[in-house]
Amino acid sequence: MIKLMLIVPAVFVSAAFAVEPDVTVLDNGLTVITQELHYAPVIASVISYGVGSRHETRDIMGISHFVEHMMFKGTEIMPKSRFWQIVQRDGGHCNAQEGEDVTWYYLLLPSNRVEDALMIESDRMVNCTIDSAEIVSEINVVHEERRMRFIDSADGALMEALYEIAFAEHPYGQPVLGYDENILGYDQNTTRSFYETYYCPSNAVLTIVGDFNTDELLVQIHDYFGDIPSGTVPEESVPVEPEQTEARYVEIEHVSNLPRFTMSFHSPAGTDPLNPAMTIIAAYLAGGRSGRLDQLLVETNLVYSTWVMKDNWIDPGLFSIYVTMNPPEDSEVTIEEIQEIIWSELDNLADNGITEETLNEQRNRYRAREILGDSHPLGLAIDYALSYSKFGNPLYTQVQMELIEQLTPADISAAASTYFRRNKVNIAVLVPSEEEVTGSGGGREELPTSMTEPESIDFDGLEIPDEFLTPSGTSIADGVQTYELENGIVLLVREDHTFPVVSMSFAVPMGSMMHSTELNGLASVTTETMLKGTPELEYIEFHKRLEIEGSYLRLYAGAENSIGFVTLLSEDLETAFMTVADLLRRPAFRESDYENVMNVKYARLSASAENLFNVAFENLVAITAYSPADITTITAETLDRISLDDVISFYDICCRPEGTVITVVGDIDPEEVLSMTQNYFGDWINPNEPLPSLTIPGYSTAPGDTVVAFMPGRTQAAIMIARNAPGTEMPEYPAFNTMNTILGSGLGSRLGYSVRDEQGLAYGVGSWVGSMDSTGYFTAYLTTLADYAPQALVSVINELDRISTENVQDIELRLAKANTVGKQALSGMTYNDLAYRLTDLQSRGKPLDWHRTYLNEVLELTPDDLREAAAEYLVSGEWFISISGTIREEDIFSE
Repeated sequence: MIKLMLIVPAVFVSAAFAVEPDVTVLDNGLTVITQELHYAPVIASVISYGVGSRHETRDIMGISHFVEHMMFKGTEIMPKSRFWQIVQRDGGHCNAQEGEDVTWYYLLLPSNRVEDALMIESDRMVNCTIDSAEIVSEINVVHEERRMRFIDSADGALMEALYEIAFAEHPYGQPVLGYDENILGYDQNTTRSFYETYYCPSNAVLTIVGDFNTDELLVQIHDYFGDIPSGTVPEESVPVEPEQTEARYVEIEHVSNLPRFTMSFHSPAGTDPLNPAMTIIAAYLAGGRSGRLDQLLVETNLVYSTWVMKDNWIDPGLFSIYVTMNPPEDSEVTIEEIQEIIWSELDNLADNGITEETLNEQRNRYRAREILGDSHPLGLAIDYALSYSKFGNPLYTQVQMELIEQLTPADISAAASTYFRRNKVNIAVLVPSEEEVTGSGGGREELPTSMTEPESIDFDGLEIPDEFLTPSGTSIADGVQTYELENGIVLLVREDHTFPVVSMSFAVPMGSMMHSTELNGLASVTTETMLKGTPELEYIEFHKRLEIEGSYLRLYAGAENSIGFVTLLSEDLETAFMTVADLLRRPAFRESDYENVMNVKYARLSASAENLFNVAFENLVAITAYSPADITTITAETLDRISLDDVISFYDICCRPEGTVITVVGDIDPEEVLSMTQNYFGDWINPNEPLPSLTIPGYSTAPGDTVVAFMPGRTQAAIMIARNAPGTEMPEYPAFNTMNTILGSGLGSRLGYSVRDEQGLAYGVGSWVGSMDSTGYFTAYLTTLADYAPQALVSVINELDRISTENVQDIELRLAKANTVGKQALSGMTYNDLAYRLTDLQSRGKPLDWHRTYLNEVLELTPDDLREAAAEYLVSGEWFISISGTIREEDIFSE
């Protein structure tokens, strides 16, 4: 093994961490990056391979993405179900992503399970079975993914059209998933050949960050990977994109409600000297609420939304400005007029750059955001892995920071004038269409598999020793200091100095269950109007205080309260306190701000109505009469009833210190936090009126119901199947929630195995439980090709019936218990998650170690307990079913 020395400006390494990562290269060429972090018992493993759509020829477009899917389909010693069982047993998370330059896989596990990560990754690097039957099933899953992301999605369709016209030769213009004909043409020989060519140690970077001993870990890595042959990756032969000399334009029609367009320009490669300047330009144009385009277009109600994406790839990519227009009936401007406003801003950047003061703000924002993004093991591991795989340096981000520090206003002007030219623009426009098409785009498609239900999951050989069922004894409540101010505010503080970061979460007793359902939307209109600023600081200036520090203020209305978040560098904590105090205590409630919020709300309804899942969910709420969250039942009619006076009255009576919880976690001193809290909130006075009582939603007592929303022009159908469920304080809740883990939590669940893995009927399938103290709801969900909807619905209902009438296997329950134990180790991985969890528990009146009590209850469960809980709520034949898509009710129930 060879250890490499990294050279990077010390100021940027020490800005976030005391030491830089270690880089080791094994004799077979595997690059290993490690960094120890001991603040939580967690490890993040990321293995990245130097292969993506950039390496594909036109006849095998999408094959990198397809191989990524096949990497989860098993090896000789680890059948596909075993992979998910190991991750579930460990309480971990896993996923993968294939992109233009690299393909990467991550595992997030408790630190005492690090060897499982090494076993999994070393085994599937060389031993994937690439079974022909699995290829047939997975082709349909990937085809379903393409329909969801690029055919039925307006944004995905627009993006695909853009890249097609922007690149004439380079593979970056090819869709990462490939086209339909590519996906349907994959076979075993092509898939195996690609896998064996690119999946080898010499083309891989293994990155592990977390709670381990480096010397011991490197020995284990050598044991697992050291004997794998190096492999020989062919020399790259990537076509060079010719210089664009004329503007390009494409217009597409799509079944949607909101017009969209993108203006796009070729941009520098990740190591190009002009890349730092273009990075800053992207941040300047779309850096949160204070971004220049938001000021010009969104805050003025000219458009619904805008955002900027700058590709950071090995070869030159695109710099794209995306705009979603308001509903046509409400829009007072044309797409061409908006484009001229954008051109004016780009021309100004080319002529004048930005001021030195603005440049300093953007430098500070970039530095803070990079540190915040890397303030947990997984963020760091992904950053190191992708930086090395693409650019040969795990500290690429820090190098970019150094280059950004050296930028001048003239550099910004030079970059803008180089790339923002009218003869080099690519414009893609999406025009809403109501053209009706069949669900499959032609004739009816046959089912991907036979109608025979798959066999049960194979657990033979899965070991779950008793140690996996032994709680660690730790809790998110450990080390938390609790204070209560005289006015009733509860302050929770947890100190940790691993990262120079602090997360602040806060909750106020202002939820949707505190107002009439006739005014549904009032809670969220109130929170969004509060975010518009104070009497002295209007919207842009109010948010700029935090955004120039790389942070972002959030406030959302929930059922029982409204909850907010802000994460920033610890040196800026007082700015967070100042801003949150202004938000909660001194909102302006200007008429113009209220009107802006309402306009966005109406446009959001139009945007939501484009989405199959949203339509299905809203209809499900209607037939179950259960609406615990404000956002699920907002309609144009309820918005019409909300006045500014209603907003102010609701705020005045609900937003108060009594019932407010503030949680601060991270690099802080508890006494200083207490002092800030008293300074900014100590004189906040409670109103004389009592809080409105909560209206706890009831669930329909009808014996089920079905609604089908016909949405022409889509290829898919979204299916939701619901029943009521126990609340968290009900004795059957641990059994019901554990049953749901077995049934529909993740791809290793019964639904994931049956509907996706075995039958290939869906890309996304699962179930969830949402509960308050005394009531809850259960929902199973999936999206599938409309032609497959009848079989998919039958398959899900069969699994629901089975789990409510037959005991789960002992090994299934033991696996679910181990999963619950393992998750405890991951619960405090990020400061933000920890702050939110503590705030949520405190605001709901639960002890901070509630999860420890819940875990002990889960460990006592029997298979009988799960079946009895399921039978009580999942009553066969009494389902509430909501379906949306290009399908009618008679098509669903005719088979």
